[in-house]
Amino acid sequence: MESMTGFGSATVKRNDFSVTIEAKSVNHKALSPTIRLPDVLWNQEPVVWKATGKLFERGRIKINVRIDIDGEDAALPSVNLDAAEKYIKAAKTLSADLDCTSEVSAGALFGLPGVVSMTDSSGLDSGELSSAFLECMEKALKALKESRLREGNALAPVFRDGFRDIRSLADPILQEQKGNVQERFLKLKERITILLDDVRLDENRLMQELAVLADRSDVSEEVQRLQCHLDHAGEILDSDESSPGRRLGFLIQEMHREINTMGSKVDDADLSLSIIDMKNILSSLKEQVLNIE
Repeated sequence: MESMTGFGSATVKRNDFSVTIEAKSVNHKALSPTIRLPDVLWNQEPVVWKATGKLFERGRIKINVRIDIDGEDAALPSVNLDAAEKYIKAAKTLSADLDCTSEVSAGALFGLPGVVSMTDSSGLDSGELSSAFLECMEKALKALKESRLREGNALAPVFRDGFRDIRSLADPILQEQKGNVQERFLKLKERITILLDDVRLDENRLMQELAVLADRSDVSEEVQRLQCHLDHAGEILDSDESSPGRRLGFLIQEMHREINTMGSKVDDADLSLSIIDMKNILSSLKEQVLNIE
């Protein structure tokens, strides 16, 4: 089992530079990578998409790539004057069209994308940079995969314990409610006899109607279907299925449906509390399954 929550990072060093990649992942209904690359690596985005798609099927994955240059001038900012001039020109155009000030301070320009970078990687050997980037990306995505697997393996016992607890709560409800159905039948018969007093009724018809009323409190079918869902969920947890999240989510939804129906039929206070406990367990599992790929 693999979680959609995880973090992985890697750094690959060369003689005069290093590449660092951080990859963070959270839950999402589909695979949705967000990639931030330095300008010098802008053409590598399709490569990142392809590598991410091979390892993951679901999750919102944020990938941030940074290049650090070694040497005395490594920490000095590099200013892209061409980009700054374009921002100033655009500000003047807006000023003319909207009748507002066109003044743009140097401090404001510093915060705009593409104007200032702390490293100038344009002079690096492209082949060596590409090689370092691909190696670093492979390591970072592998670390993210391992992190997600660790998180998923930690969640598996949570589901097993939750399903076991639901089963242990459901079995007594079935046994108790079977006795309650018979008891309810006798009470209804006694009450109707008292209310009608000397009125003569068709005994067979009366028995049929009473049986229908009593049967409405029978939870046998709901408990049996709930147990089937629990068995199926256990099989999924034991399997090597790569993306069980959607199937587990569907089964939890179906379990909730059966438990709701049981709650509408049960009129015993203690059994109602057990049903509330089952709902609470399922609510917790429903939140957890959102993180499962």
